Amino acid sequence: MKISLPRSIFSLGSGTKAKDVSRGKFPKVEAPSGRLGRAELGPYAWEDQMPRWLFKQLEEGPRITMEQHISRRDGRLVKYEHVENETPGIVPVMAQLSALDDHVRTAYLCHPAVIHVGKTYKEGGFCGYRNIHMLVSYIMGAKAQGHGRFLGQRLPTILRLQEMIEEAWDRGINETGRMQTGGVYGTRKYIGTAEAQALFLHLGIETEVDVFSDMKDGPQAYEQLLATVEQYFREGLDDIAFRQQPTNNSGNKLRQSDLHPTSSPTVHKTLRAPIYLQQPGHSITIVGFERRKDGSGNLLVLDPMFRTSPGMERLVGRSHISTPRPEVMKPYRRGKRQLGRHRDFEILMLPAKAPSSHAWEL
Repeated sequence: MKISLPRSIFSLGSGTKAKDVSRGKFPKVEAPSGRLGRAELGPYAWEDQMPRWLFKQLEEGPRITMEQHISRRDGRLVKYEHVENETPGIVPVMAQLSALDDHVRTAYLCHPAVIHVGKTYKEGGFCGYRNIHMLVSYIMGAKAQGHGRFLGQRLPTILRLQEMIEEAWDRGINETGRMQTGGVYGTRKYIGTAEAQALFLHLGIETEVDVFSDMKDGPQAYEQLLATVEQYFREGLDDIAFRQQPTNNSGNKLRQSDLHPTSSPTVHKTLRAPIYLQQPGHSITIVGFERRKDGSGNLLVLDPMFRTSPGMERLVGRSHISTPRPEVMKPYRRGKRQLGRHRDFEILMLPAKAPSSHAWEL
């Protein structure tokens, strides 16, 4: 299969087959592919070490400041930490705005613990790492499979993620990536699905990978992608059925609708993990799916290239949004117009279920 993705998971070797990739199984490649260049790894493909100022910036991590806000719940003054490139609480806002949109027939959202992680000042093209960060924010917030590997309250730095990828290669996981890239630690080389998968497998976190390409006599890549993502979230409806059947103060069992209140019957709040999406030249994180009343579908995404919009910032933390805000949702939607430009996509999913929780009530 020939595809247009610069860093395809198929570049691991000619012996790799789609049926192996779908479950994260890779054959041993006896004759590794040659060294990749700027077309695949970006403008710094041959870099041995990034500039010292940038290395120090990544080593220190994003700026953290203390802020005070009046709680919308009880009016108290609340002090909390603000991380310059992180915005929690966007997924619950998306759920409310989808419910208020007259053009949306049904929508599915992932686990609400996902944090939008964007670029920091002058850092450049680290989108692959930032999307890994978003998946890790879910793992940490949902206490999902592998959360014990991320100690403390902070996301690991980009440099630490690079170390994890190199450690995975040391263990023989997608090890051809080292020969193709010449190593990634301390550099600005682009990474892709193969490196993200290597990192998670190294940490004992299950992954599933799927690849979509335009077909001559079949659906286009973006149509296959939309159908797969919709099915992924639909299957997540089973995840929110609580196993312990908690009771209220009167001792009566609570209904699922009591445990997971939904703003509208059109919106389904799941506990599914977000999805890493690789498209030619860029990667983003899928946090939901919408099926519109005209039959079209679109992804709900978080893009690490952009900071959280001011309109979204003003809505984060609100639990009773009553006015439709299509202009706020627009940057977070990807439909036929955007996705149809590409012939190929890869996605990486974390199939292990998150523990049952009251995540959507918090």
